[in-house]
Amino acid sequence: MSFKHNLLLTLLIINVLTIYGQEKIIIKGKIVSEQEEPIEKAHIIAIDSSKGTTTNKDGSFELILRAEFPINLQISHIEYLPGQLTIQQKDLDIKPLKIVLQTRIRELNEVKISEPKANDQSAIKINADLTPYLSSPAGPAIEGLIRSQMGVAANNELSSQYRVRGGNFDENLVYLNGFEIFRPQLIRSGQQEGLSIINPDLTESVYFSAGGFSATYGDKMSSALDVQYKKPQNNESGINVSLLGANIFTIGSAFSKKITWLAGARYKTNRYLLNSLDTKGDYNPEFTDFQTNINYQINSKFSIEALGYYALNQYNFIPSDRETSFGTINDIKQLKIYFAGQEKDRFKTGMGALRLNFQPDKSARYELQTTHYRALENEAYDIAGAYWLQEIEGTNDAETTTTIGVGEYLQHARNDLLATVTTVSLKGINHINSTNSIQWGLKWQKEYFDDRINEWEMIDSAGYSIPRNSNLELSYSLNTQHQQTTHHLKLFVAHQTTLTPTWGKISMNYGTRVIWYDNESTVHVTPRFQFSFHPHATPNTRFRLSGGWYFQPPFYKEYRPARSGEIYSLESQKSRQILTGIDHYFSITDRPFKFSAEVYYKYLYNLIPYQVDNVRIIYSGKNEAKGYATGADFKIHGEFVPGSESWATLSLLRTEEDILTDTWEKEGEPGYIPRPSDQRVNFSMFFQDYLPNNPSFKVHLSFYYGSGLTFGPPRSPRYMATFRMPPYRRVDIGFSKDLLPWMSRNLQIYFLKTAWLSAEIFNLFDINNTISYFWVSDVNNREYAVPNYLTGRRLNISLKIGF
Repeated sequence: MSFKHNLLLTLLIINVLTIYGQEKIIIKGKIVSEQEEPIEKAHIIAIDSSKGTTTNKDGSFELILRAEFPINLQISHIEYLPGQLTIQQKDLDIKPLKIVLQTRIRELNEVKISEPKANDQSAIKINADLTPYLSSPAGPAIEGLIRSQMGVAANNELSSQYRVRGGNFDENLVYLNGFEIFRPQLIRSGQQEGLSIINPDLTESVYFSAGGFSATYGDKMSSALDVQYKKPQNNESGINVSLLGANIFTIGSAFSKKITWLAGARYKTNRYLLNSLDTKGDYNPEFTDFQTNINYQINSKFSIEALGYYALNQYNFIPSDRETSFGTINDIKQLKIYFAGQEKDRFKTGMGALRLNFQPDKSARYELQTTHYRALENEAYDIAGAYWLQEIEGTNDAETTTTIGVGEYLQHARNDLLATVTTVSLKGINHINSTNSIQWGLKWQKEYFDDRINEWEMIDSAGYSIPRNSNLELSYSLNTQHQQTTHHLKLFVAHQTTLTPTWGKISMNYGTRVIWYDNESTVHVTPRFQFSFHPHATPNTRFRLSGGWYFQPPFYKEYRPARSGEIYSLESQKSRQILTGIDHYFSITDRPFKFSAEVYYKYLYNLIPYQVDNVRIIYSGKNEAKGYATGADFKIHGEFVPGSESWATLSLLRTEEDILTDTWEKEGEPGYIPRPSDQRVNFSMFFQDYLPNNPSFKVHLSFYYGSGLTFGPPRSPRYMATFRMPPYRRVDIGFSKDLLPWMSRNLQIYFLKTAWLSAEIFNLFDINNTISYFWVSDVNNREYAVPNYLTGRRLNISLKIGF
């Protein structure tokens, strides 16, 4: 036998002796929920050996290993948050071990007084702990998790806004600790958009409903996002530093946890990302915010909660030049622009909220709360551009260019908006018995807006003013001032109950909202319902049905004059919805999975038509359309890799509207045309993995595909916006390494709780995604649509440390 064979045999014998020389360890235990209920089919994996087992009906398990202490276990279940456990030899003296998992998806009949919104059966719970692993140029944000859920679409990585099932950005409800929050009104592009008000470092739970939500939520037509901040159990702090900015937070309590607090400060800049755009210049965007949440437990029945938020977003930009190539391989065009001027925008936002909680006993809870939101938004720009539009022919070695358009333009704006929203509300929940509860609420809301608009644009092509005329004319101008005050009264009542017939379990949530606001002086009643069926014959399958009437009173942006200074009276936009869905739980190779599917139809009426430019929504200012949205959504969610949560979603959508006042230039009516949010196909995927024998090194990948949205010429009739943008395609990938074991072992740093180093590659394949179009004209007033591309490939490095 050769020396090589002898060496291999020797190594094999040593390896076998090493394995069998290790102590045989038997680990017995039981896995239960927070309610002490046994968890069946939970997965337990020994990370170092990749051996595992699953729990029985009573939650018990037995795992036999040949290993050395300490032993690292990974515990997971599709309905519970995954966890890790390190077992020392002394831990085996406790027989059996008891392991508690936190709920990810709530039991259908569960009612918790502290989180009444969780009773909404259309809402899914999203693991907020995944936010740092979601690679995104917008930075760690809860909205980054939302955009990959069923029915959700987003095609701008610089923005935290999203569309849901044919709706627009303004149709989504967002709650933070039960307080409704609002967004700035004058934002035009993702470059100007700062930080989302939701701080992921402080977030504990996230619930999201893509439609068919209950009467306990407010009055929007598309979705509801409900975020709860952490309830401090221990003192902790952390810092996160990257090429895009820095975050710092602290969490703690005092006086035997009678007082608890959260505080976070963030800084973000997009300069590094914006330098990858076609438009070159001096970008100086700076976004900062600070927020705090303080709770004081007065006694066993009374507590007070205060939430404060302040943000200052500044966008300063001095453009220099732009060069964009577009078209097809046989028809290549190139736009060159040389700029003069600058843009200075300033968005200052603040919010204060106060809540008094009263819980006389375990069967009732009441909340009296007030909020005040204030925003001061200023945008100012004077930008002149001289452009050359050329047609390129030939190859790289012998290119010829032909100028097909030469012109200049000048854009000017001095816009100021003061917006305030004040609310006072009283809410309660009363538990009749273990299976019945009533939720109710009364809310008064006042909105005030003071808007001054002064903007105009002049286009000069080949020495002629457009529109072509012997006199010098502006192609567009608007100079007006408008003040508006609106009062709302809102009431809701909802009944949550659970029935247990012999064949299964039925959970029901039905109720109604009553809405009145003075600009319309009409009382609206909007009933809503939700049913969930869990037959005993199919214990791993749940069926759902929900729907109702959804009204959306106009906020100021719907009133804001877009093309003229005229303000029209508006009614609420309305929607009737029906949705049915199914959730099926199953296992593949002892790993848990969940498959969900939903089919929906929305009838829309009293619509206010709009057009979209980047993230700016421009409304027509009139209730002059009806429409519909219908589609199907699919999602598979589970552990594609043991112990790591991943998912993939597919959404099919069709949404159209009929503008009742439009006509063709000659005769007839256009009829139904696609809405600006008519994105027919959306696919998203979030995938995690780790090295088999080194789970401290992780990889996380995000993939998005969305078919093209509609667009049309600027300041043209709505029915002309039927062209399609190219599809949105993007892949972001990140790599994370847990530094805590290395720092503890080699640097002897023991006061840290977490330490992660991450590297992210944004837009891995450097795809030019189109967000909007820049329109140029020649002397014959022919218009050319030049794509405005989003960010290119960029590398980001971040370090996150927790104390």
